[in-house]
Amino acid sequence: MQVYTFSTKNRVVAILAALVVLGAGAALLLVGFALLAGVAIAGGVLGAGVLAVRALRGDRRDPLRAPSHGSAMDPSLEVFPDQPRIGHPEPNDDDPRRIGPE
Repeated sequence: MQVYTFSTKNRVVAILAALVVLGAGAALLLVGFALLAGVAIAGGVLGAGVLAVRALRGDRRDPLRAPSHGSAMDPSLEVFPDQPRIGHPEPNDDDPRRIGPE
């Protein structure tokens, strides 16, 4: 397997190479932050536009509130799972998948 290395005998070239690598990392980080800020700004503008349209149309209801027409749950219809028994398991001798002495 080949191993690639970067070595230089000139200290100035090594420092410049390290600065270029650090600068490229910082540039990528700034581009990422700029994209994240753009998404946040676009979301804010879109949300403000939705609020403005709802205000102009006079639609003042809360869209996150649950509807009040018969959506209540009936607690008498709740189903509970059987509680597992703790202790010795029952033998299952008639299972065809059973492996072991008979």
